[in-house]
Amino acid sequence: MAIALVAVSFLCVLLLLRLLFLKRQLLSIRRQLERRAKEKAENLIYLEVRERNLNELTRLLNMTLKRESELRAEQEIREREFRGLITNISHDLRTPLTAMKGYLQLLARSPLQDDAKEYLEVCFRHTKELEGRIRQFFEYSYYSTQDQEVSCSRINIVNLVTEVMTDFIPVFEEHALTMRLEHDANQKASGNEELLKRMIQNLLKNCLQYAVGEVTVVIAKERVQYADSNHSGRIIVSVKNQIRKGVKFNESFVFARFYAGSPVSGRSTGLGLSIVKLLAEKMGGEVFAEKRGEYFTVGFYLPEAPDSRRIDPAGNFRV
Repeated sequence: MAIALVAVSFLCVLLLLRLLFLKRQLLSIRRQLERRAKEKAENLIYLEVRERNLNELTRLLNMTLKRESELRAEQEIREREFRGLITNISHDLRTPLTAMKGYLQLLARSPLQDDAKEYLEVCFRHTKELEGRIRQFFEYSYYSTQDQEVSCSRINIVNLVTEVMTDFIPVFEEHALTMRLEHDANQKASGNEELLKRMIQNLLKNCLQYAVGEVTVVIAKERVQYADSNHSGRIIVSVKNQIRKGVKFNESFVFARFYAGSPVSGRSTGLGLSIVKLLAEKMGGEVFAEKRGEYFTVGFYLPEAPDSRRIDPAGNFRV
């Protein structure tokens, strides 16, 4: 009886040691996976001690991880090829478009009958639309292929938004739209002035296609904990408008490349909000979109500009 008890106790100890061993190995695998995800590395999983079942699990995991890396590399190659295609198409279309505009301008200086002048005006309008679409293709390709860090500085976001909104007043009046700006104070954001201006322009251009009535632009500050201790909060810039009757779209896809709502999709490249997302992420920000009833809100977050920071000789700091 005593021998049996000793044997059982010995087996229990062996089982406990095996469980502890397996737990340690599983924790090791977990840490390696977490480190791989955090550092975006491509290291394979390894075991400190060999064990048949864990070896098989590790082999399957490594097969999956290798395939994932291969698919990611293939996707990056396709993405680069696609961006190059957009750039080439943009360049190829610009030359004949410039020539066409030149001939239309020559025609406009010639004596024409009234109906011919009307036709010429239609040609000018469609040429301008085509030029805008080509410009968006080129911009998306340009911004998406820029890998260097964006130089950011302390931007008075209220002044910048006010400036862009003022430029849009005439075209908004042509579309029977009004604008209103709401803000608490002169908020300072960490960003690149040129890129920020382009983002705000694209948000307002989006209203020209899908909005009706009043467009409300809101600038606010939100407290949030950043890993970078230089930033104590983030600045929110949002554009809210009533959706034009008959327009349908899914807010989950508005930042997707080439996505456009219906039935006005024929007048949109579907790249405007994609460029907003691309530029916001380059400056360490995020984008958001929300549809409630007949109202649509879209905008972006940017880190608040720190009060004290290390700056370069040009007065800028890096994201």
